[in-house]
Amino acid sequence: MTALNFSITHEGIFLATDTLVTRDGRPLTFTAKVLMLPHMDGFVSGTGSIALFQRWSHEILSEGMAHMHVLDVSTPDRLRKIWAEMSDVERDNGTSDIYHLYYDPNYDRFGGFAYRCSNDFESEPLGYGDYSKPDFGDAFPIIDFPGDLIRACRRQRFAQEKLDPDERRQIGGQVIAYMMQRHEAEGKPMSTLMTAQIAYEFEDFDDIFLDCAERIGPDDDVWGSDPETCRSPI
Repeated sequence: MTALNFSITHEGIFLATDTLVTRDGRPLTFTAKVLMLPHMDGFVSGTGSIALFQRWSHEILSEGMAHMHVLDVSTPDRLRKIWAEMSDVERDNGTSDIYHLYYDPNYDRFGGFAYRCSNDFESEPLGYGDYSKPDFGDAFPIIDFPGDLIRACRRQRFAQEKLDPDERRQIGGQVIAYMMQRHEAEGKPMSTLMTAQIAYEFEDFDDIFLDCAERIGPDDDVWGSDPETCRSPI
């Protein structure tokens, strides 16, 4: 499960996730959970099943789309198809969401779409505001980048650690912070500048890293090569 926090503002999009991937409630590996798409002025991220995020990212990268608004038209049906083909193990706890965040040069505006399995992956427009998943109680505005995003991820982990193990969402590894803002160059149309940085490392990163190394043997294929047959980490 992912700690996901982002803010959509007039100035840009500011986002952060953790990097921990688990299987059967135990640490498995670390990975980035955001797909950066400079050619589409967009980010893709998700929560819940990492298998869904991986397969959807693969589909997007395998075709030529002009913009996130164009992609939005076909996204619900395509996500439903992928979800229907996934095993129960790949689906994790059955609550997975995909998020598209973008800059629209036609309207000079940042925005987003949410596609939630709880809503049959219907397209839900996202306006300006702060978004966090999982919730962590007393939310606060995302003003300082990346400091407030780090604070949000830490609070999410603290809140999850209070829950029973079978209800807990594992959060850890590192916090990677992403930013998308307008980029102006003389004589060229408006575009975006995207950045990504490791903004924070959880205190138990080294211990979890060793746990992951012990679980993965030299011949193990963590991710698998065939999306139809591999047992994707959750």
